[in-house]
Amino acid sequence: MEYRILAYMMHQRHRTISQSDIVEHVYAQDYDRDSNTIEVLVGRLRKKLGKDSIVTVRGPGYGPGEPA
Repeated sequence: MEYRILAYMMHQRHRTISQSDIVEHVYAQDYDRDSNTIEVLVGRLRKKLGKDSIVTVRGPGYGPGEPA
């Protein structure tokens, strides 16, 4: 799932992506939208890629971090 999220974020790297956008493109229709799974998976990606690789934009969602 981390790979799917990362691939989607890379394809959308020039815009901020909401959690609902990620859910629509990565999960099946029956996904529980109240779950914090997306937050956990993005946290794991940050640990692997560096904490500044993905930033949280309050309200809208996630965006690209500073280039390495």
